[in-house]
Amino acid sequence: SGVETVARAVREQAGLRSVFHHHAAGYIETPEEIARLLALTNPELVGLCFDTGHYRFGGGEPVAGLRRHRDRIWHVHFKDCSPTIHQRSRAEGWDYFGSLKHGIFCELGKGDVDFAAVTAELRRTNYTDWIVVEQDVLPGMGAPKEFAQRNRDYLRKLGL
Repeated sequence: SGVETVARAVREQAGLRSVFHHHAAGYIETPEEIARLLALTNPELVGLCFDTGHYRFGGGEPVAGLRRHRDRIWHVHFKDCSPTIHQRSRAEGWDYFGSLKHGIFCELGKGDVDFAAVTAELRRTNYTDWIVVEQDVLPGMGAPKEFAQRNRDYLRKLGL
């Protein structure tokens, strides 16, 4: 009800629609939690910000998630997930912040999110809304501008 209350207020006061961004360490993380939230909320009021990296980190396969929730996806975040760090995170019991510190979310194309397949699925379903590239670069992890350029170059290879 809290999600709907906020979405309704935003729609009434600003004329904007609201999306829920699922997020590791944010109560709505796994594919099952995302599906439950969507089942409990009004589809005319609450959409989904589908985040490829967080969906993968939460145990899901992004293309399957896109297909499952396409009717509720109003915004997309492109984020990649390192399979090596993901495996270590699970094996060593790291929390989200420990995983983040070790570089769980890598540059696009360096993880196991299949962005060619994600892009093909978005095109197949005529997605025309925003896609935002998210890249976590914590202090000491590198130069954000260089990460952004490599992400942009990768997206150009995909025809975006």
